Amino acid sequence: MTYAIDTFDTPRVVIPANDDFRARLVHEYHDAPAGGHLGREKTFAALSRDFFWSRMYKWIRKWVRSCEIYQRVKPAASKQAPLRPLPIATSAWQSVSMDFIFGLPRDAEGRTGVLVFVDRFSKMVHLAPVAAEVTADASAELFLDLVFRHHDLPESIVSDRDPRFTSAFWTRLFALLGTACLCPRRPIQRRMGKRSV
Repeated sequence: MTYAIDTFDTPRVVIPANDDFRARLVHEYHDAPAGGHLGREKTFAALSRDFFWSRMYKWIRKWVRSCEIYQRVKPAASKQAPLRPLPIATSAWQSVSMDFIFGLPRDAEGRTGVLVFVDRFSKMVHLAPVAAEVTADASAELFLDLVFRHHDLPESIVSDRDPRFTSAFWTRLFALLGTACLCPRRPIQRRMGKRSV
């Protein structure tokens, strides 16, 4: 074995064309308990920090493909949709972000959380102290008291997927506003919009 020192790289051991020796190395980095049956990219990254041999990536790819344990436990290939930025708000209280903060010290009434409403344009904030067990109904009422009463209904409301912001919140908000949410059983045809015009 020899050391190869490249001006752009850290020193690595060059492995001769010996399949048994290469197999032992890959076994140590992939199959051994310390290796953890990593995937192709991580196994290659770990080995290539210290070693080099001709067609190393292809060699590791073939090894990982033949590893029965990795094939059983590898994460499912799921394509995630690309992140899309939120549209930029162009006026105050046009778009509101809302979220909870929990784990705060108790106040005099025993509440340990805060419901936060932020105007995405001006960054003005309304805060409402809440109990850790705050419900969707209570959240909707706080939205009406702190946002709607002072600033009207925003065009958009941004929130995470907290269970308190799911259908129960919206059902209660629509009920408080006297609005009905109609969800047809079949997809609406394009012509329906033209009929009402």
